[in-house]
Amino acid sequence: MNMNKKFNLIIVDDDEGIRAFFRDVAEDLSFYVFESADSEALFELIDHMVPDVILLDLTLPDVDGVEILRLLSTRNCQASIILASGQDKRVLSTSLRVGESLGLTMLPSLQKPISVASLEQSLSKVRVVMSPKVPTERAYQPKQPLLITKQELQRAIDENELVLHYQPKVEMQVSDSFPVTGCEALVRWNHAIHGMLFPDAFIEFAENEGLIGQLTEAVIKGAIAQQQHWRSLGIQCPISINLSPKNLTDLSLPNRLAFMLDEAGIERSLLVAEITEQAAMADPDMANEILTRLRIKRIDVSLDDFGSGYSSLAEVYRMPLCELKFDRSLVRDLDQNDDAKMVIKAQMALARSLGLIVCAEGIETLSTARFLQSIGCDRGQGYYYCKPLPSKEITEYLRLKVGKTNRKNARKADHG
Repeated sequence: MNMNKKFNLIIVDDDEGIRAFFRDVAEDLSFYVFESADSEALFELIDHMVPDVILLDLTLPDVDGVEILRLLSTRNCQASIILASGQDKRVLSTSLRVGESLGLTMLPSLQKPISVASLEQSLSKVRVVMSPKVPTERAYQPKQPLLITKQELQRAIDENELVLHYQPKVEMQVSDSFPVTGCEALVRWNHAIHGMLFPDAFIEFAENEGLIGQLTEAVIKGAIAQQQHWRSLGIQCPISINLSPKNLTDLSLPNRLAFMLDEAGIERSLLVAEITEQAAMADPDMANEILTRLRIKRIDVSLDDFGSGYSSLAEVYRMPLCELKFDRSLVRDLDQNDDAKMVIKAQMALARSLGLIVCAEGIETLSTARFLQSIGCDRGQGYYYCKPLPSKEITEYLRLKVGKTNRKNARKADHG
């Protein structure tokens, strides 16, 4: 893509003076600028041109900005959207999350009054968003349910169409090297028609069709095979596997998992069971029974998406957990939302009081990483450190990491 391309910008604000201010800044940055004072004029513009970015006020004379977000979603709008409003930060951040939940591309919001520098910074991000890049997981999620059949998924399980990618978790408090402390196994379905599918496209379907047990077993086998390969290379790196709500009603799971690891000659500590709050809360008593048995068998347990709203603090302390993973939506908001920082600090204090390791996932920026380091977060995971990688690439990544660590330790020993 030509990075000198001029992008189409629509300014939606009923204040003529503010529109003029936005227009002057945007034109200096080589945007083609179009203006609208209300929703009717906005959609008339969209009927005749394709916007790359929409600068949207939340308070308009006919409909509010959140209503406009929903209308843009129904039109499958592909523009990047920047909310610019005098509403308080909490309303702005909630509006942004509403837009994301509707499938829109939302850039960080601007609170009025807005400086030239902050507007220039926001508009400059449009070029980054529009530039060629590796798609995030969200980009692969179908907007409508895919038409897949039980027979297709059964064949995918039987014929190894399911593949694992691995995203590293790093030690955040060793700031000079960020050694890898583990990897999360993320299942993909290499579908013959739909291409590479992410879990949201088929996990719920697998549960409904009674295939989740077989699918989970295929993931476990894949993770164990990966561990066997790493062992031959001298690599020791725990792998986390995700368990669904249905898995946590399977009383045979702890024994079966331990047997599979023992049969393959893999230390049980090299596999971690990762559950979501939703999975744990579906049947807390049953989940606790299964998780406790996993811990007894020396298989660690991690609670994913902590803070997403399903569990109470009372339930968390009753679980036999080793690790808490902060919900990625909170981590993503850290750069622009002081409330998110307060919530994360409170969760950190809770985890510390319970003696748990803390991992933050969804880290995408240096500033987020530094904040989490400053409050004592143990582990980090996200595109800032490394994207999910297929088997060959993650193995090379780990070999390089191990090599760097060994060389550093050797230098320290030489200097005694």
